[in-house]
Amino acid sequence: MAFCVYCGGPTETRDHVPSRVLLDEPYPPQLPAVPACKLCNETLSKDEVYFACLIECARVGSVSAQAIQREKIRRIFQESPALVVRLTQARTETDNGISFAVEYERVKKVVLKLGRGHVAFELNEPKHHEPHTLSVGPLMCMPEDVYGYFETPPHSSIWPEVGSRAMQRFVSLNPGSAGWIIVQPGQYRYLASAGPPVVVRIVISEYLGCAITWN
Repeated sequence: MAFCVYCGGPTETRDHVPSRVLLDEPYPPQLPAVPACKLCNETLSKDEVYFACLIECARVGSVSAQAIQREKIRRIFQESPALVVRLTQARTETDNGISFAVEYERVKKVVLKLGRGHVAFELNEPKHHEPHTLSVGPLMCMPEDVYGYFETPPHSSIWPEVGSRAMQRFVSLNPGSAGWIIVQPGQYRYLASAGPPVVVRIVISEYLGCAITWN
């Protein structure tokens, strides 16, 4: 591709999909990367850090460095005390449990960027327009039938573009299906289906589920 997969502008850099802040070191070999302009590559960096830290804090139910399990997030906390304060203020503990007030617009921007990156990388089909649906939530909060639907790869009636990664996987899998792609076990997996509709689903830290569709 000779253009940014996020905005359609000129290609200036390569952007990792998923963002490395969502992965643990050592990083997987041949981490997926897509062409991007410098602005799209850099603009959401702070939002991606917030997103990664929010997921870890919500997963363990704490903002305490001692409770955080990901070493990368502990390092971020040491370097970003203002972010720790922000997440601490977002945390609420009641008789019903612990919850975090989510800055949803920041989360939405990051999830949409991830979705667009996966669609471009897997299907060779950039989506610069707004998605039809975008949902984000903990897997444990999904009703059983919704969780089952989410985990089941969608059945596609459209064959991916010849030569795309999705077509290569299509040939090796059951006809019409697109399975989960594990980037890092226990940390990040996703699927991308040609549809219709075009579907991207993402699971981060086996805690957060994200789904994006384009008509």
